Amino acid sequence: MSFRIEQHEVIGSTSDRAKELAASGEQNVCVVADRQTGGRGRRGRSFFSPSGTGLYLSAVLPPEDLTLLTVRAAVCVAEALEEAIGEKTEIKWVNDILLHGKKICGILAEGAFGPDGNPAYAVVGIGINVLRTEFPPELLDVAGDVESLTGRRIDKKILLDRLLAKLEDKTRTSADVLLQYRNRSMVIGKPVTVLRGTERFRAKALSVDDSGGLWVERNEKTVLLSSGEVSVRPDESE
Repeated sequence: MSFRIEQHEVIGSTSDRAKELAASGEQNVCVVADRQTGGRGRRGRSFFSPSGTGLYLSAVLPPEDLTLLTVRAAVCVAEALEEAIGEKTEIKWVNDILLHGKKICGILAEGAFGPDGNPAYAVVGIGINVLRTEFPPELLDVAGDVESLTGRRIDKKILLDRLLAKLEDKTRTSADVLLQYRNRSMVIGKPVTVLRGTERFRAKALSVDDSGGLWVERNEKTVLLSSGEVSVRPDESE
């Protein structure tokens, strides 16, 4: 499998375009943009996508296993970045990549099912803050970019090629992907604030299960999170 690249200078959302292509029957295509005007993250949030500094892409993948789609994408991004900068990254369950404690990448995985109930396609949206970025005030405490944090100016094209090669690698087992994901987890063993729908509560992160869910301990009981997000910030805002 090799990806056809559809390049845009400006686009509303690479994921919206990728889903259009997938719905029309295209596979193994990657939509890349220099800037997004309507980029989005989890829970309906907008994703800050300024011109020229980030790598914004959405790849249409074969819908072979939607269960670990986000987990696989996170590991691929982490490994591609680590090879480029020579430093280890961390993963905050379930879809954020951190470097030096700052979020440098967000991932949004989406799948669709056909009339027969089987997976029809999968789209993985990835936004990486690569070059020096001027973040708005509300993001200064949580977001960062690779260049500012490491002093290294990465070639976005090379990073894209490396990342896509990892995304299309079918030789890796789920067990290996989960091992790499767990090794980079920055929440295991820590107190966290869980955001799940309208629910918000404090807990302790225990482990990541084989489906990519997060086991947490709440009021001396264990709870498996299959959706939602967690924050490790003491002020519970992130």
